[in-house]
Order: sequence, then C-alpha cells, then structure tokens
Amino acid sequence: MTEGLTPCARVKCIAVLAFAALISICGPVSATPETSEGLAATEVLANTKQGGVIAATRYGPADASTKVLVIGQMHGDESAGRRVVRALANRLASGIQLPADTAIWLVSTMNPDGARAGTRVNAAGVDLNRNFPQGWRQQGRATETWSGPSAGSEAETAAMSKFLDRVKPTAVLAFHQPFAVVDITHPASRRAGRVLANWLELPARVVGCPGPCYGTLTGWVDDHLAAIALTVELPQRVSAARINRSATAVLRLTRWLAR
Repeated sequence: MTEGLTPCARVKCIAVLAFAALISICGPVSATPETSEGLAATEVLANTKQGGVIAATRYGPADASTKVLVIGQMHGDESAGRRVVRALANRLASGIQLPADTAIWLVSTMNPDGARAGTRVNAAGVDLNRNFPQGWRQQGRATETWSGPSAGSEAETAAMSKFLDRVKPTAVLAFHQPFAVVDITHPASRRAGRVLANWLELPARVVGCPGPCYGTLTGWVDDHLAAIALTVELPQRVSAARINRSATAVLRLTRWLAR
C-alpha cells in the first residue's frame, strides 16, 4: 500500500494505519483537548472515601497572572453547575481564545460521593461548605449542614484547600442551587459579583445562612487568599439556555478580570 510513496509520505501512511488499527482494537482514543495556549492539563486532587475522584483541568498557562477557578458542585444534590463546567470545557477544548496570560481551572465536582448518592453531604455525612477552616464551628451534627468533627477534617476540603493555596486563583466561582442569586457577601468581591450577576441575568445580594455562615469555601478564599470569592446560586430548574448563558458569563468575567 505504501509502494511508490516518498520515504516521508510512507512514514505518515504507516502511522495512520497503525492508529486506525489501534482504534479497531481498543475503540476510540481520547485526546487531550487543545487550546490556544497548548494542551489542557488535568490533575487528580483527591480520591474520596468511596473511591470518587476530584480532578481539576486547566486551560491556559500554568503561570498565568489571571486565574479563574470554577467549581461546578459542592453539594451532591445540586448538579446544574456540573453542566456549566461541561459547557465551559467543550468551548475551551474547541479552541476558544482566552486573553493572553489567562487560565481557567475547572472542577466538575468536589463531592463525587454525594453526587453519586444524590445527597448534599459527603459519604461521612459532612456538609463540605461548613468544613473549611475560616470561622469554623462544630454545628449541625446528624443534619444536612453538619460541619464535621474538626475544621478541614474531610479529604475533599483538605484537597481543595491545598490546591487553592498552590494555584492562588484571582477568582473562585462556586455553583450551587436553588436560590437564583449571586451571593456578594464578601465586600472585596462585590464589584465582580454585580458584573457577573448582570451577565447571568440574576440578582446580586448578600445571602445569609439560617445562622452565621461558618466554615464556608468562599469565606476561606476571601480571608486566606484575598481572592474574589463568589457563590452562584442557579435556580432549581435549569434550562439548556441558562447553562449556555452561565458558561458565556464565566468567560466574559474571565476576560473582564484580565483586562
């Protein structure tokens, strides 16, 4: 089949045939997505109690000056944010351009065990959004808002804290449901929060807890990292149009931060 070809063309032909043979034996081969900055990079942050995997994928340079982290899910019964992360990954993998010196990190879920069970809490019954060290207090044992036995006691929380400490993001966006609002509790995040809310077509306001909000992710990010920390509450029912609008809003905010 390669007779009559130049040596270079013969090598290319053999490579194509070998790849086709590999697919016929093993099935489709998944490729690492490409972006304008080269290959996307995925790393495993933790393995959970029930064997779930928490992974983060970066699009853009590792040493970017502007870094936006999007967490699709903290509570296992709030899944719409994972659809937003998937929409973002699809756009970024297709080669959408980010500003120079800018990266987006995507974490689909930091609670895979809760996602599998359809529960707010993780496999140990802990609400991960009450388990971060900042302002932590033990509270809510045997309820859906149990803080855990100690600050940062959960593998999920410890892994995310370590990862954030290393990456030092410019902004962290954590998706939740079902209150349809952008929470601008933290004063240093309010300008970005209002901008994002406008693009999401959601209101922006300070959202409290039934009591004080102890041990939250955004509280820790605001205090420990001095980064923009926003909770995005999507509605209970989320249409495909809203998922696309949310992905667009995240990309617009990233460009706004990098300006």
